[in-house]
Amino acid sequence: MRNIILLSILVFATFMWSCEGMYEKQEQYEGEIVYPAKYDTIIGHIGFERVEIDLMKAGRIPSSQIKLGKAEITRIEYDDQIITIDSLVSWVNITGLTQSKLYRFKIYTIDKFGNESVPLEIALIPFTSSDLANYAVTPPQILASPSAAVINWPNGISSVLMNYYGLKFQYTDKNGEVQSGERGENSRFFIGNVEAGEPVAIDMEYKIVPIVNRQPILDTVVFENVLNVNMPTSSSEFAPSERNILEANGVTTFSADGVSDITELVYPIHANSLQDMFYFPNLETLDLTGGDLFTLPELQYDNRGFQDVVGGGEFEPFMRKAGNVSGGNTLKDFLEAGILTKVYYRPNTMGLDDILMPYVESGVVELIENPDEVLVGNQFEVSGLLQDGNWALDVIYPAPDAPAGEGLENIYKLIPRKTSASFVLALPKGYQLNAEEYKYLKMMVYMPPKSQLTGEYANFQRLWPRFMNNMWAFGDNSNFGQEYWERDRFTMPDSSLENWTEVTIDMSESVGKHTRVFVINIGGEPWIDYNPEEDIVYYFANIRFTKE
Repeated sequence: MRNIILLSILVFATFMWSCEGMYEKQEQYEGEIVYPAKYDTIIGHIGFERVEIDLMKAGRIPSSQIKLGKAEITRIEYDDQIITIDSLVSWVNITGLTQSKLYRFKIYTIDKFGNESVPLEIALIPFTSSDLANYAVTPPQILASPSAAVINWPNGISSVLMNYYGLKFQYTDKNGEVQSGERGENSRFFIGNVEAGEPVAIDMEYKIVPIVNRQPILDTVVFENVLNVNMPTSSSEFAPSERNILEANGVTTFSADGVSDITELVYPIHANSLQDMFYFPNLETLDLTGGDLFTLPELQYDNRGFQDVVGGGEFEPFMRKAGNVSGGNTLKDFLEAGILTKVYYRPNTMGLDDILMPYVESGVVELIENPDEVLVGNQFEVSGLLQDGNWALDVIYPAPDAPAGEGLENIYKLIPRKTSASFVLALPKGYQLNAEEYKYLKMMVYMPPKSQLTGEYANFQRLWPRFMNNMWAFGDNSNFGQEYWERDRFTMPDSSLENWTEVTIDMSESVGKHTRVFVINIGGEPWIDYNPEEDIVYYFANIRFTKE
């Protein structure tokens, strides 16, 4: 009995000791912090006096699609600021960051018991007004006359520090009136009616996106500054681009004072530039047809011991300038500013159609309509011998013994002397065919009798039209290289022999090319020893360009 009592006391003591040790172990876990799930990424983006921070690898998704355990609320801390959002978000936009300094952001999730997640941290420096104030725009190229100026950035305004998207400008003219304008991608603009010899202050607003650490910021901002332009005096001389043209217009002194009494300028279609009109303060009328003031230039040929000349005389409507005239922007400036009250122009002749067409309806631009068809005069015929001895062809003009026919004009008598006998028409340098306006080349052809076109001479019943920028021996006659094209050799039907027959050649392939030479090869180059028993005679007449 005594032993049982002792054993019971021992068991009770052991139990009490065990319970005491259990609570001691529990004590180390009392006050444990519960952390809600945190966002899975943090990526910052710089804006203007703000930042955006992405918080989810899944991208910018709605709050309803975000599941982070028991987390329900988002809290953002920086400096002494706390921003609480009552939902989970995939990204945040933090505004009002006006200081150009490093901001450290901590972003938490919080559950309904107020437990915070482990914070995500990021440090960002926003782009601010003070940063913008230190920006500068590349100085423009300024072309100034005493009364006007063109401001231009030929290489653009964008740089390693900014991407340019547009600008606004404003200035006060000499009448005290405020003038303004807006430009987009093309930053070039024009100011006019300003005081000669005085500086002009132009208030500028550039729409840009700054680039920081090689990355564009999030926002487009407006950078403001003042552009000062010093205007030349009215006695300042200018260097003309087209001195001969201006002299033909009566200009003797190349200054604003010297041209102040000129209100009309006439330009020939082959003019290279209209830029000089910028220096005429009282210009009102522009004649781009050449009027009665200019004739066609002549082109001298000299090769292989032969000489010839083409061109001269009056302009022909089937012609246009080779390429486009420069200075179209100045013309546009003068039209937009209302400086020009009348412009005369032949369609598709100088590459100015897009600029001028908006002013046709108002009557400011008057289009000189071309006739439906135009004969090609003899002043454009040139000897094929200048190119090659095998192109030998006797050309008699006007033909003294042409077969009778109705309405025949400009008749040529042609006698081949070699196997590649070729009839050549060429425009003077600086011109090309106006294929946009005149879509077809037509001519009347009288072929010899069938009896002469047999055997090895049978091929001389065919013709081969060829078009080019210049004959190969005269590469410098075109500034556009060689854009050769041809029509297939075609055989005239027997029924057309010894009859005047019309031939039509589609000129559509010349559109976009600088075609200025037309060659019609008689026989299509059969490469025979050309030596017929008697002359094989052809006649061409009414060579003309037509619209239809």
